[in-house]
Amino acid sequence: MKTQLTEAVATADSQGRYLGNVELQVAFGRLRLATADLQAAKALSAKAEQLAQGAANAVYQAFPYTLTMKGNNYASDDRGKAKCVRDISYYIRIIQYCLIAGGTGPADDYLLAGLTEMHNSFELVPSWYAEALKYIKANHGVTGDPGLELNSYIDYIINAL
Repeated sequence: MKTQLTEAVATADSQGRYLGNVELQVAFGRLRLATADLQAAKALSAKAEQLAQGAANAVYQAFPYTLTMKGNNYASDDRGKAKCVRDISYYIRIIQYCLIAGGTGPADDYLLAGLTEMHNSFELVPSWYAEALKYIKANHGVTGDPGLELNSYIDYIINAL
C-alpha cells in the first residue's frame, strides 16, 4: 500500500541510495502528523455507529425517494436501512484506515478502485454517499490537527465520488 513513507523509502531503495533530505523531511512531516491521525482515528471509532446512523438519516432527508423504492438496496424497510448504515460504516472504516496508514492508499486500493462497478451492481448512487460523508464531516466533532487530517480524507473520498 502506498503512503508517503513507503514511497520515499521505495524511491531511495530503487536508486540504491540512502534517504536524502527530501525523503527525511517527508518522513518527519508524516511522523509529526501521526499523533493527530491516531487521535482522529480513535475519535472516529468512538462515534462510528452514531455517525453512520446520523449519516443514513441525512441521506433519507436529502433523497426521500430512497425510503419508497422497493428492493434490497433501498431503505424502504428495516433490512434496507440496516444495509445503508452498514455501507456508510464501510466508508467510515476506510477513512479510519487512511488515518492509520497516513495516506489515501486504503481508499484508493479498497474502495475507489471498484466503486463504479459496485455502484452499478447494487444500483447505488454516489451522491448518497457524498451526502453521508458531508454529514460525517459536519458532525464528527474532531477539532485541531486531528480534525484537519480527518476532513482531508473525507474530502478526498467525496471528490472521488
